[in-house]
Amino acid sequence: MKQKLRLLPALFALAGVAVVTALVIYYGVGDVLRVLASVSATGFISYIIAQLVITLGLGLCWRMLLRSRMRGSFWLCTWGRLVRDATGEFLPFSQVGGYVLGARVITLSGVNVTDATASTLGDITTEFLAQLTFIGIGLSILAHLAPGSDLLLPVAIGLCVAVFMGVGLVLAQRGSGAKLFRGLATRIAGAAGEGAATNIAKLQEALNVMYGERDRLAWSAFFHLICWFGTATASFIGFHALGVDITYADAVCIEAMLHAIMALAFFIPGRVGVQEAAYTLLGGIFGIPPDIALSLSLMRRARDFVIAMPVLVVWQSLEARRLKTASVARSLK
Repeated sequence: MKQKLRLLPALFALAGVAVVTALVIYYGVGDVLRVLASVSATGFISYIIAQLVITLGLGLCWRMLLRSRMRGSFWLCTWGRLVRDATGEFLPFSQVGGYVLGARVITLSGVNVTDATASTLGDITTEFLAQLTFIGIGLSILAHLAPGSDLLLPVAIGLCVAVFMGVGLVLAQRGSGAKLFRGLATRIAGAAGEGAATNIAKLQEALNVMYGERDRLAWSAFFHLICWFGTATASFIGFHALGVDITYADAVCIEAMLHAIMALAFFIPGRVGVQEAAYTLLGGIFGIPPDIALSLSLMRRARDFVIAMPVLVVWQSLEARRLKTASVARSLK
């Protein structure tokens, strides 16, 4: 049974690849390639730079949740964010695996494990709440531009459910969740569970301190919202690079609805196929030809690949060097 569950992500990924292939064939391989070939080097580089600027903002959001006594610098948090996104999107670890590896990166550079975990949870929470705000703004734009859209009702319902989930996520980190996990750890592991319970207690203490610094949380959430608008800016640049003259409001709406749809496919590695189908659907609402909407999705994946590959290579090199150093140190004992 466990082996079958482990195969699910791979099966979903394969299904996603099949969707991408089917869409490209359906809308014409030639048309899609023609549109992609029309993108200038300057346009694609601008698209990449826009994403790198967003990542700098995301690194700042994470750094805001680390107290001054911690060793996590802005650049370390930015590097940790790059690793988190690259591993979560391109390696078969899922988004949760990306969170764990991102936290590991900053702990290996001196940040306490408890503080790294607490700040990661806080960063995920503030980013999620900012995303809900961004989706709400996009939904308002969609209601104004396309009041008869079939997306309005399901996205609105999903947004309401997500708001309750966000509130529950915050409450769980404020005490009730830790008590539950502590009890489970003790029941499952018996006396050995006391160690896990102690670690959870330390984590809860770090979370309480972080949530007590409301100004830091507020600024982190605010800059996360700015970063979400940054994704709309990148989308705006991408569409114009493809020769589509959309407004910035259109770009905000498309990006917000795109993330609302992709949030439902968090269990699919890289959301392969979902992103392409969503772009095609949303493009139709704004009169964007399917081949161009599909081309932006493929260009987006190319951009993410160009950024992620050097990050993964450097990260693996650093991990290999650490393992070699540790092995040499053990052999000398």
